[in-house]
Amino acid sequence: MQLVEILQKREYIQGATPSLASGIVFTVAFSLFLSITSFSCILYHQWWFLGSWCTGLIIEILGYSGRIWYTINDNSSGAYIMQSLCLTISPIFLMAGIYNILAQLILIYGNNFSILKPKKYAAIFVTCDVISLFVQGAGGGLSGASSDPDTGRYIEIAGLAFQAFTMTIFQYFWYTFLWKVYKSKKLFDEDEFNPRYLNLRKNNKFMKPFILAVSISVILIYTRSIYRAIEMGKGYTSYLTTNEIYFDILDGLMVALSGLLMSIVSPGLVYGKNSHLYFRKDGYDHDIHDIKDYDSLKQRLEL
Repeated sequence: MQLVEILQKREYIQGATPSLASGIVFTVAFSLFLSITSFSCILYHQWWFLGSWCTGLIIEILGYSGRIWYTINDNSSGAYIMQSLCLTISPIFLMAGIYNILAQLILIYGNNFSILKPKKYAAIFVTCDVISLFVQGAGGGLSGASSDPDTGRYIEIAGLAFQAFTMTIFQYFWYTFLWKVYKSKKLFDEDEFNPRYLNLRKNNKFMKPFILAVSISVILIYTRSIYRAIEMGKGYTSYLTTNEIYFDILDGLMVALSGLLMSIVSPGLVYGKNSHLYFRKDGYDHDIHDIKDYDSLKQRLEL
């Protein structure tokens, strides 16, 4: 059955109408997170995080506003499309903020702990997310207009699966970096870290909670992406799609918890105003061989 027919026959609401209370709670929560995080980003000049993470929060607010609209007027296919579209694409913007956090941490600790140049992470993974977005959009369009709607749905599933796959790869880079930093800290204390940011690392009570918060946020958003891929695979009228409890827990709650964590320990709060985390044109903050005994250190930190 084509998506347009599902919308016309209202077969996407075989389960209960979405809870008004749930929609309001998530809208208020994301609005609060947006206010706190935006203030922090502006105060501490974290413009990339403001433009990416906060945009993701705005899209979440629009998505849950669409759910409230649909709850009030369940004859509106526009409300359904609004909430479905916004809540599908918002994690792309949220993850763009996290990609840049990895690049910033690489500058703070040292380029030699990273597999790639710092600027490469955002460039590669944002590109992958944009590809995923277009694939999902193409699949949705085919589902609504094609005589073979299953093809469109499969394309949309491929887009969601690709998004989950790229997040899997990113987590490999993320945890590899953290593991190398941990081993170096244990063996050499601060000796092998970037001396330029010694004051930022030392006596910074927010750094460890921040890294933990980012790690948990990645897992939460990753869980949400896996759920959405499975949900789409089951079809528009499946049990997963039409029972709100799964959506509220595996989508709404996952993203809300990540929003809460990043509003408590936002990048600006951790870095401060005078950290000056700028990239050179070659993608590095300083020469990769500035740290003494680089080749020996690299060998000892290999996994």
